[in-house]
Amino acid sequence: MKKSIYLILLLVALISGCKKDKDPEVGPKPEPQAENPTKAGEFLKGLNVTGAQQITFDSTSNSYMVSLPDTYSEQQAEVKLSLHSNIGLVNQNGEITKDSIIRFTYQGAGPLMFELREKANRGTFFFNVYFNFSGKPNITLLSKELPINAQGINFPLRFEAKVGSIPSSPNQAGPILRVVNPKTGFSTETVVYNIEGRIGLEKTEALLTSDPYRLEILFYNQEPVVFEGIKFIRDTPIVTVWPTYKFQYTRKDTVAATGGIFIPEGKYTVTFSSDFLEKPVTAAMRVNDHSKISLDKIPANLEEGVYLLSFYEKDKLIGKNSVYVGNFETNCLETIWKGSIEKTHERNTLPLSLNRGDEFYTKSQPLDYGSGNTNFDVNRLPRLRLKSAAKTVDLAPELVVYYWGIAGVSYPLGKYKLPADLPVGKYTVTGVYTNRYESKPYWSKMEVK
Repeated sequence: MKKSIYLILLLVALISGCKKDKDPEVGPKPEPQAENPTKAGEFLKGLNVTGAQQITFDSTSNSYMVSLPDTYSEQQAEVKLSLHSNIGLVNQNGEITKDSIIRFTYQGAGPLMFELREKANRGTFFFNVYFNFSGKPNITLLSKELPINAQGINFPLRFEAKVGSIPSSPNQAGPILRVVNPKTGFSTETVVYNIEGRIGLEKTEALLTSDPYRLEILFYNQEPVVFEGIKFIRDTPIVTVWPTYKFQYTRKDTVAATGGIFIPEGKYTVTFSSDFLEKPVTAAMRVNDHSKISLDKIPANLEEGVYLLSFYEKDKLIGKNSVYVGNFETNCLETIWKGSIEKTHERNTLPLSLNRGDEFYTKSQPLDYGSGNTNFDVNRLPRLRLKSAAKTVDLAPELVVYYWGIAGVSYPLGKYKLPADLPVGKYTVTGVYTNRYESKPYWSKMEVK
């Protein structure tokens, strides 16, 4: 009897426990949330190119490789996208479109890259399309006499047929361009990313001989293209002051200019000038090697101040820059310009000429460097003092922070605006700093029109 009562109580406890376990399931289940598309197949069903021989997809790089038949002669490839209903193609303005066809000029260009986006902006995906042929490329070299200078060599090539994108595969950097001297066996080569631009080669000075050269271009998965009887000639040198960041020089410093190709027997000079120098001062430069010339001693008769430097090979102008000559580091105006803020990387070598009401920038030294979110002090920027025989006016700066992405640093620039009622004429421009120091004049007077 006791055993039966014990079993009945145990059964009741088990039933009660089961009910408690099921209690949380009472009520409606939440609706499943829509997941963001994250895979290539969730954006693109497929891709087709009109006239293509074969198309393969590389999932590691999200790239399509399109093999075109050697008979393919279209200047633009017609790329057709098969999209999911919730996906759209993004245009150059970052807007989703209804387009599903892309026409792309592929010969000698980089691979086609396009963006697809979920229409509710819950995800985005990028694809690449590479184009290639198997037969020997049909390319014409428009000239066999090729000039060389510091900017490299321009190989004037015209793509006739069987030239795909450069590169033609996600695993290839680009075609190899090789120059060979059949007489001596000397060769130099490089991987080409833009075959239509200027191309730099190592030891290019060695190409300046009377020997004919052979040019070889080796494309991915294709026969090499070879041109014989190439002649290289020295082009006008291009120079710039080096190092590019150095602006202030003492009289003991060396002013170096790099570029080339310089020749040992050449005559190279530099001329210092400004709107405040009665007569320009010219000094001879020494040839260090084919890529560098230098002025080992700054002329002693130059007063402290900012100067425009003009470099010459014999009587031919080959470059300009500006420097500050002094006895110690001081506040000074490095460059003044109108236009894009990106010109902060250059030094304006043109005379200043602005209209009333124009806005312009000034880069002052020494620069304050910081990170992308540094709060720079506008009071450390100079007021610009414009002075003519009839009028003197001080312009207050507006702080503009330039972020130099490649270097990962920021620095402040001054943005200024000419008064609309400023009398026309030429003005001396100086910087007035918080310590009341007034800098030496900028090398060019400002013409206000």
